[in-house]
Amino acid sequence: MRKLIGLCFLTATLLATSANAQGIFIDRGDPNAITAALGGTLVKDGYGGGVSGGWSYRGVFDVGASLDYLKYKSGDNNGLQGISLTPFLTWHALKVEEDEMPIAISFTLGVMREFFTGNSPVANPEAWGLFVGPSVYRRFELSSSLVFVPEVLAAYDFKATRTYSGAADRAGGIFASGSDGSTGAGTTVKHSARVLLRPNLLVKAGNTNYLIMPYAGYVGGFAVGGNVGAMF
Repeated sequence: MRKLIGLCFLTATLLATSANAQGIFIDRGDPNAITAALGGTLVKDGYGGGVSGGWSYRGVFDVGASLDYLKYKSGDNNGLQGISLTPFLTWHALKVEEDEMPIAISFTLGVMREFFTGNSPVANPEAWGLFVGPSVYRRFELSSSLVFVPEVLAAYDFKATRTYSGAADRAGGIFASGSDGSTGAGTTVKHSARVLLRPNLLVKAGNTNYLIMPYAGYVGGFAVGGNVGAMF
C-alpha cells in the first residue's frame, strides 16, 4: 500500500484516544507511515483539545504520543484544567487481507501524565494513568478511492490523582477522603473501562489519502466524537 501524505485534523478526541492505530490502514510489510493530528474532545466531565503524532512500522507496530487539554465542568476535577501527555504503543498482532480471515486484532497501551491548573491559591493536583486493551477490526475496500475499517476497542482504564491540599478556599472540586471521612491531601484512585466503536474511513483524493474516524462509546461515561485527517 502506497505511503499516505497529509496533515491530520481531529474534530474530537478523548484523552489518550488520539492514540489512533494508524496501522489499521496499512498491510503488514508495507512502507512506514507518519501521522500528525489536532483535535477536540467531549466527554462526561468536560471538553478540550490536543495535538498528537504517530509512526507506524510496516503496519505491525504504531508508536506515538498525544498532548491534550481538558476543561473540567463536573466531577472530582470540576473547575480545573488538565494538561496531559500520553505516549502509546499499538501492536497489530493479527493482520489479515480482505479475502482471508474475517477480523484483525491489535493491542494498545497508553500511559498518561496529567498536570492541573486553576486551583489557586493552593497547589494544583497532578495525576497519572494508563489504558490497555485490544481492538478488533476488519478492512473493506469499497472502491478504488474508499476503504472502510470498522473497529471496536475495549480497554481497561486506570487513573490516580494526587491532591496536595483540602483547603476550603481552593478552586477545584477534588478532595481525597480518609477512612474517617476527613478530607485533605492524598491520592484518589479510579478504575474504569473504555469501549469505543470507530467506523474508520480512508478516502483517496489524488496523491492524498484522508482519514475520517468518528467514534461513540463509553469512557467513564458516554463519549462521542470523531477524527478527520491523513498520514504521510
